[in-house]
Amino acid sequence: MALASTALMVGGALATASPASAATGGCADGNVCLYAGTQFNVPRLTTGKTSECFQLAFYQLVGNPYYIYSYVNNSSVKVDLWKSTPVPDEWSHVGTIGPGKFSSNTQKNFNEAILVCTGGRAPYWSQA
Repeated sequence: MALASTALMVGGALATASPASAATGGCADGNVCLYAGTQFNVPRLTTGKTSECFQLAFYQLVGNPYYIYSYVNNSSVKVDLWKSTPVPDEWSHVGTIGPGKFSSNTQKNFNEAILVCTGGRAPYWSQA
């Protein structure tokens, strides 16, 4: 009888376990997801594009309180964040999010970023 109870407990535990394929922060495989809240709350930008730049203002990720506070990079490419400089069309690198990386709290490390580019794309003022 004890053996049967143990088997049911193990079976029950397996049945309630999260699937291995559950995506961090709800960000699907192949996508980059940026959030305006910590703990993957307030999703703002989700993209599967691997060679594109995005103006963060279009996604309400520039200016208090809407900075990038958490992120997930489920893509196979790096993501670079950029800020503007006083020289037109010249950019300053803020940081990089590597493939497979995530953070539930960026500690405001990307607050200066106004542009994000995927796949090593050189920064440019895109309409995306």
